[in-house]
Amino acid sequence: MSQDYQDLTSLDVEGEGGRPILKAPTRLPPKPSWKPHLCPSRRLVLVGLGFCGIFSIVLLAFGVKGSNYSSQLWGLEETLRNINETVARQMGVLQAKETNVEGKITKIEGTVKQLTEEGETVKTRLQSQVNDVQRNLRSMNCDLQRFKYNRTAGQETCCPKDWSAFRKSCYWESRVGKTWEEAKEDCKSRDAHLVIINSYEEQLFVAVRVKPEFTWIGLTDASGSWKWVDGTSYTVRQEEWCREQPDDWYGHGLGGGEDCAHLHRNGCWNDDHCSRLYGWVCEMETEL
Repeated sequence: MSQDYQDLTSLDVEGEGGRPILKAPTRLPPKPSWKPHLCPSRRLVLVGLGFCGIFSIVLLAFGVKGSNYSSQLWGLEETLRNINETVARQMGVLQAKETNVEGKITKIEGTVKQLTEEGETVKTRLQSQVNDVQRNLRSMNCDLQRFKYNRTAGQETCCPKDWSAFRKSCYWESRVGKTWEEAKEDCKSRDAHLVIINSYEEQLFVAVRVKPEFTWIGLTDASGSWKWVDGTSYTVRQEEWCREQPDDWYGHGLGGGEDCAHLHRNGCWNDDHCSRLYGWVCEMETEL
């Protein structure tokens, strides 16, 4: 409608004779063309096709490389599988060897234990035989002494050489330092035992011979109560002990208390740590 109005305005009413003069109509603008709009679409299509082609080429290239990578990965997996199998075989061999070694060690330990037990048995048997020989020698020596001095059996105690007689026992003292346990074993090897003091007279006899040295006697409370080496129980009598003893002192720094008895320099008894190195007295009972 507005277009028609514009066309009418193109008429000029001024003219000769009062007639309107018709002017040429103004040229209408050209119709819009669709070509400018079609060209960008074609370009987009071409660009898209180009990208698709490039993408296809890239995919193809990656596909080829992926195939190569897959082949390499398969090769690596196969190599790893072979390595695992080899390691598993070697582990099996090592485990078998370890089991074999453990079996041999167990067997050796059993043999060592058996030999140790047999050795202890043989040692005990030999010690018993040695003691028997020593007793026989003592008996023969005593018979010889009685014959030599025309004595009768029982007139006096017959002791081995370097042993001292008191009543029905023989005594041997050492001033070389040993622990209480070592001293005990030494007396056993002599077919004797650490001295067991049964009377005041016996204590005086022993004390006189070992003064002023500290000397182990066969008394201990390692089991919790005082006992002699032959298993006889002992009841503490204060007159036999040094002042304020036994005290089971822990302040010596040697570990534990004081479980072994010894003669002090003045002859009284004292408890001390069993690892101390003191002299000792062996006692041997005899009826010869």
